[in-house]
Parts: sequence; C-alpha cells; structure tokens
Amino acid sequence: MAGKSKSLKWYGKAVTAKMEQAQIVGVNQTMAAASAEAKQNNSWQNRTGTLEGSIDIADYARAEKDGVRGTWGARDIAYARIHELGGTIRPKTAKALAIPDPKKAGAVILVQSVTIPARPYLRPAADKEYPKLASRIKKGFERASKRK
Repeated sequence: MAGKSKSLKWYGKAVTAKMEQAQIVGVNQTMAAASAEAKQNNSWQNRTGTLEGSIDIADYARAEKDGVRGTWGARDIAYARIHELGGTIRPKTAKALAIPDPKKAGAVILVQSVTIPARPYLRPAADKEYPKLASRIKKGFERASKRK
C-alpha cells in the first residue's frame, strides 16, 4: 500500500456536541428525579403542601464554559432551609417569639427561641439520584449516536 494514504475523517465537533446534549439531558433527568424523590420521601409533618409544592427545577441544565449546570431545590419558601439543615430561631426585633398554643385555640406561648431539628429532604434525594447521573448521560449519548 505504499504511496496510498487513507484519510481519517474527524468527527470531534459532532461528538462533542452530542456529549454536551447528553449531559444536558442527564442533568435534567437527574434533577427531575431528585425533585420527585424529595417531594415524596420527607420526614416532616405536612399540613399545607406548600414546601413540597416549591420543590422543582429552578434552572434547567445549560452548557457553560466549564461544563453543564442546572439548579433544583425548594423555591421561595422562607422556612425551606431550616427544615433541611435545622437551626435555632430567635426574634429579630421583638422581645419574644409567639408560638401557637396547641392546648388553647387562639392562645400563644411566648418563648426566647425555638430549635428546629434538621429534617433533610433535598440531600437524601440528591444522594439517591446523583449516582445515576453517569448512566443517564451515557444513555443520552447512546440515543444521540443512534440518530444521525
């Protein structure tokens, strides 16, 4: 075969584009699964459904210069963070906190602080779903590779 050269056709840009799209699909699927898991498997006593209703994808996955990024979690709920992490609540301007008295309708109990135990719901969902991210990206890449 001397004198004859075979040329190699480079598909690098196409492969990179397919991989980026597969990453976006995988991240979106993982965020959706984690959101559903957090809504269904939590340890708090639900009264209104407001916190569960706030759990969703905040920003769908998008390509950035250093990879693919998306955001999910509880949105626009002031008490979401303290449920997840726990903490102590103290009055900012008042002398005490007014807590509804469970024994007397309409009555309150005045306290200096309230300690809320951690009731994680986002982290356990992430811990369950994030390990599946690589396989979701792989499946997305395989599907994209079958399409031409």
